[in-house]
Amino acid sequence: MRHIFCRLSGYLLVLCCFSTISTYAQQRVGFDIDFFGYADNREYKSIYTEPKTIFGTLMSPNVYFAIDSNNRIIGGLHYNQDFGRHPENKNRVSPIAYYQYKNKNFDFALGHMPRYERLKDVPRIVLADTFLYDRPNLEGMYLSFQKRGLKQALYIDWLSKQSFRYREQFVVGLTGKYAIGDFYIKDDALLYHNALTSNDSIDEHIQDNGLVMLRAGVDFSRKTFLDSLTVEVGGVVGFDRVRTVYDLRSAKGLIATAFLGYKRFFVENTIYVGDAQNLPNGDSFYHRKRYNRLDLGWVPFRKGNLDGKFTASFHFAPDGSSNQQAFTLRYRFGADIWEKK
Repeated sequence: MRHIFCRLSGYLLVLCCFSTISTYAQQRVGFDIDFFGYADNREYKSIYTEPKTIFGTLMSPNVYFAIDSNNRIIGGLHYNQDFGRHPENKNRVSPIAYYQYKNKNFDFALGHMPRYERLKDVPRIVLADTFLYDRPNLEGMYLSFQKRGLKQALYIDWLSKQSFRYREQFVVGLTGKYAIGDFYIKDDALLYHNALTSNDSIDEHIQDNGLVMLRAGVDFSRKTFLDSLTVEVGGVVGFDRVRTVYDLRSAKGLIATAFLGYKRFFVENTIYVGDAQNLPNGDSFYHRKRYNRLDLGWVPFRKGNLDGKFTASFHFAPDGSSNQQAFTLRYRFGADIWEKK
């Protein structure tokens, strides 16, 4: 499997090199700063879930060099600090360093790139929202294509390099949407590969987890007084295998979501019914046969690049009910500081 991904990487790099062979029409240097503040209080009572408060800030300044209108190099850092600083608290600096080729149809990036804009719409059953707090970078490759009502993205996120103490781990995912008028189809898929360390003296087993989800929905926003009204339903198939321990297992289920938005308020409800999923990177509430999540939201700050949102979430599961209150604030700004025509 590793060889397949290496070949894919080579093909994408060759495509990228051919795309950059062009006349430099315009060069620019500029900067972007992304500030993200979060206060997420999780009063969880169900098994598999951890009650905790996630409270801190993430500052992400970067500088970009635009070779021309399509090609650029970006460098910077994420500084992530939880409040209540002590030796066991998170105090993390992560590099931002990637190449990007982008035109009206394609967006390709290779390196350490910010996760939020690229994967913010991936459902929680696929990738838990804690990734936005604890792992702000997508480390690997990202390729998306969009045209008219279609957008499809492929990403590879390398989680861990193989060593004597640590396993090789990576995630490969697909996410997309195709809209035809008020109707749309969404697809998501993910493969998590947990390989071995380089230490042959210990007993280890390769783990594979995967998920495929397909949803169909209708956007009623233009037919009601609401600013937004969407309803979607679909199927989920999860896969799980630990090599030499047990063969491939599958878990099937149905998932449905309704979203209502009016001015600065919104309501979202998601219901899952089916087999319990074994998804190491997904939201832990889906490790059960039935689950319902209700979100009540208010957006007190929304102006330009400023977005502040409060969400009260209620989690209903057979083993207990839980609640969560989260406030997030994101402010993004940037400017060109040098240009050569």
